[in-house]
Amino acid sequence: MKLPVEDDFNDVLGKAQKGQGISTEVLAETTGLPEESIRTARRGEFDPSDVALLGQALGLNVDALLAIGRNEWYPEQPEAIEGFELIPTPFYDMHVNAYLMLDPATREAIAFDTGTDPKPILESLAKRNLTLKTLFVTHSHGDHIEGADLILEKTGASAVMSRLEPEVPFAAEKVDEGYVAKIGSLSVEMFNTPGHTSGGATFVVTGLSRTVAVVGDAIFAGSMGGANVSYEQGLAGLKKILSLPDDTVIASGHGPLTTVGQEKKMNCFYRIS
Repeated sequence: MKLPVEDDFNDVLGKAQKGQGISTEVLAETTGLPEESIRTARRGEFDPSDVALLGQALGLNVDALLAIGRNEWYPEQPEAIEGFELIPTPFYDMHVNAYLMLDPATREAIAFDTGTDPKPILESLAKRNLTLKTLFVTHSHGDHIEGADLILEKTGASAVMSRLEPEVPFAAEKVDEGYVAKIGSLSVEMFNTPGHTSGGATFVVTGLSRTVAVVGDAIFAGSMGGANVSYEQGLAGLKKILSLPDDTVIASGHGPLTTVGQEKKMNCFYRIS
């Protein structure tokens, strides 16, 4: 399945304007655009000159914003990674992603989030005769943990999440930044990437043929999750993720896989200043 990118140019504009708390009136004064033109852009009508002015005023990567608006960019997908599986489940008219990773020698597996339906993870585990050891939770939004109860019950796995994240309706070990887990040949290290939620976490997995950063909604291909808690923290978390090596695969909570190198060029919220 070719997953569409989560955000279009207008989603990016809306997130940036809301995150910075800039009114449409002030944005009109800053850009010289009529307020209705700004509202039209946020509704998804693409005028390159208007979008460029808005992107510049909002501190965005204008070249990336325009490329996304013109449908000129889709992240190059990494070659298949042995022991790695992306599991999308329906979420309104889009999808939410969960991930399975395994040690082929021991058949021990780890999961990251659950999506909206536990069945695909459970079916994949059974089909490949895998033992799930740990469920890592990037954040506590319902679309990412809806299947957790049943998965934990059926597999006997433990759950791990950031200590800073709100409570969830299942037992989970609360951990701090710098936490490291070893599961077979895999190593998982967590660092905090709040902004979308108060305790959003990124889990960096080594031991596969490629390093994978499971980021939840801290980054989407070309964009990031809405800054429900803090826009500044969201940008800081994005930059922290993009400080990883360029060939690191970014496994987002929504949309396709991408890489650190691609996001440095094409993430609308990342600018080198």
